[in-house]
Amino acid sequence: MINIKGKKISQPRITAADSNAEYVYIIEDHEVWFIDYIVGIAFKTPVDFRTINRYNIGLLESGRSYTELYDIKDFQDYMEEKVGQEIDIESSIDPVTMLEKDDKRIVFHPHEKCV
Repeated sequence: MINIKGKKISQPRITAADSNAEYVYIIEDHEVWFIDYIVGIAFKTPVDFRTINRYNIGLLESGRSYTELYDIKDFQDYMEEKVGQEIDIESSIDPVTMLEKDDKRIVFHPHEKCV
C-alpha cells in the first residue's frame, strides 16, 4: 500500500521512471523501442506509435507509459544515464548483400545492485 498526500491506495502507481522495463518512442525515426533493465536488452519493436488500422493498436493509444526522445543520439544518452555505462547500438549485416539490416538492438550488462 502506498500513502500519497494522506490518501492510501491499494494499487501502486508504476511509471517508466521506476519500472524494470519501458517503451521509448524516437520521434525522428518513428521507432518504438522496448527496454528491459532486468534482462539487459533494448530492441526496436514492430509496434507503431499511432494506430494505423483496426487490426493493431499503436503505443500512443495503448495506454502504456513511454518516454519520448527526439533522435537516436538522445536515446543513446538516455540509456547511458539509466544503466550507468556506455552503450552501443548494434545491427547485423546481411552476408549475401553486405547491407545493414533493420534489426537494431542494444545489449548491456546491468551493474549488480549493492544491498
